[in-house]
Amino acid sequence: MSADGEDPSDAAGDEPPHREELRQTVARLPREPGVYIFRNAEGAVSYVGKARSLRDRVRSYFTRSRHDHRRAVRFVDRYVRAIEVIVTATEHEAFLLENKLVKRYKPAYNVKLRDDKDFLYVRVDRRHDFPALRLARRPKARRGAQGKETFHGPFASAQALRRTLRMLGGVIPLRDCTDREFASRTRPCLKHEMGRCCAPCVDLVGKHEYDVMLADALDVLEGRSDHIIADLEKRMERSAEKLEFEQAARHRDYIRYLRTVTSRQEVENLGIDEGDVIGLARAGGLAEIVVLFVRRGSVVSTVHHTLDSELPDEELVAGFLDEFYADDRPVAQQIILPVDVPEHELLETKLRDKREGAVTISIPKRGAKRHLVEMATRNAEHSLAVAIEQRGHQQTLLESLKARLELPALPERIECYDISNTGRTAIVASRVVFHHGEPERSRYRSYKMKTLDGQDDFGAMREVLTRRFKRVKDDELPDLLVVDGGASHLAVAVDVARELDIQVPLASLAKGGRRGQAVTLGNDELERVFVPGRQDPIALDRNTPEEYLLQRLRDEAHRFAIGHHRRLRSKDSLHSSLDDVPGVGPVLKKRLLQQFGGSRALERATIAEVAAVRGVSRDLARTIVEVLGKG
Repeated sequence: MSADGEDPSDAAGDEPPHREELRQTVARLPREPGVYIFRNAEGAVSYVGKARSLRDRVRSYFTRSRHDHRRAVRFVDRYVRAIEVIVTATEHEAFLLENKLVKRYKPAYNVKLRDDKDFLYVRVDRRHDFPALRLARRPKARRGAQGKETFHGPFASAQALRRTLRMLGGVIPLRDCTDREFASRTRPCLKHEMGRCCAPCVDLVGKHEYDVMLADALDVLEGRSDHIIADLEKRMERSAEKLEFEQAARHRDYIRYLRTVTSRQEVENLGIDEGDVIGLARAGGLAEIVVLFVRRGSVVSTVHHTLDSELPDEELVAGFLDEFYADDRPVAQQIILPVDVPEHELLETKLRDKREGAVTISIPKRGAKRHLVEMATRNAEHSLAVAIEQRGHQQTLLESLKARLELPALPERIECYDISNTGRTAIVASRVVFHHGEPERSRYRSYKMKTLDGQDDFGAMREVLTRRFKRVKDDELPDLLVVDGGASHLAVAVDVARELDIQVPLASLAKGGRRGQAVTLGNDELERVFVPGRQDPIALDRNTPEEYLLQRLRDEAHRFAIGHHRRLRSKDSLHSSLDDVPGVGPVLKKRLLQQFGGSRALERATIAEVAAVRGVSRDLARTIVEVLGKG
């Protein structure tokens, strides 16, 4: 062992020439907490990590033997050419700084969860005497409701959860109307007549009885439905005795559904009451992470994430945990991992602070917890097999498109731009990005025109592409850039790329065209793709992989642009009416819209209804109704 702790065997074997320079850099690193930054050959940030001891942590990437094939070694060989560090005073500061740097640089190999809306929660607002079951994406209490709202879940399948809630309406008749509808009722609604609401709005049930029904409904959602099933069996027998066979059959169906739901949720002898169990499976550069959510001794839900990553297992899991428990996601009492992670105790402290309670991270080797990890791993292996099959299909799409358009490389990342306008108002553009044939929505962008005055599709396309190409240092170029339109739109893209000296494959996608231009097969117009240097467009055959992919791309860009355009038009329309009313400022406007649920309902409101809103006088209510009526 050398004086600085370096293992002499590190230098063994054939190594890329840059490793020795990096090793010398590592030997000079401080043994203090901080953040390390890996840069690739182009100088871009490829990875950001945190460490309690910078030298010890970074050196772990370089400790190798002659036949070392660990992922950490391959990662350094491929993606690291320079190392930077930032020393912090404490480990906690290193956590905070790492988070800021990841958001700033968006490194290619830090874990990114592209879709964070995998599951739902059931929200119960206990400020109301008769709360309804509502769905929520984030278990975060609304302003003024801290301590008064409870969240139950998570539930991975939104479809299954909604089906369960519909079934519950026939068994446990809780209300599902809005608070405003509840307050305005003077007689029971139709759902009460159907037996799907107990009508607390007109005092047909008391608060205590309603609370019991609410507790029963939450028990069903959390997998404890034995007492509900027993009650339904008694109801079924009574209905059968009275020869009410339709009602008896309905109870029978509810019992079957409840037993199915419960059997899916329960796993016997789990060994823990509450925890999140992580499973990991890998194949090449593809990784699958599955989380089992254990609540009250039962597996209530699962969620999975497919990641492109060359990071070693411990770095991948650590990065996943940082991302997964960001923002408002609740932290379980126990987090059970398949591998140990760097700075284990530091991560545990961070999660404990976030939860404001005890949190334990464990890596079990045997027993019930190990059985749970193996269960999560089997789920991850299954999900990975599905992902590989899907990736194989996407690979076929990309290879087909590459051959058809004669592209220099496989179009792993494709950008598509579309312009949306109506006359001279709210001209906007959209950018959508597909990565490996699938939408990457975190990279979608909307553009409002800054230099145009009037309708000019070509001018708008020129402005958007100019702004895009000037940001190549912040946002890497795609393998293919597509504009929606014909040859003229492509000519704009070619001119902008030439002016800014940008080298990127370009194409323009058009459907049909002016009379005499459309390429047809029988009575059907074909998709046409214009590419630089070719006079005639490429006509894509029907039902081919390349047509399918480009149609999805163009339709997604069009949908995104239209949606942004409609939001702007709605905002302008509302501004022309409500914002011009004297005495209505931003706070009161927001209060009015929240009270009535939107501008359309507000336009239909009476003077008395508007005057009932806090902060609105009778005279102001009359003015609002008059102005909106004229609008």
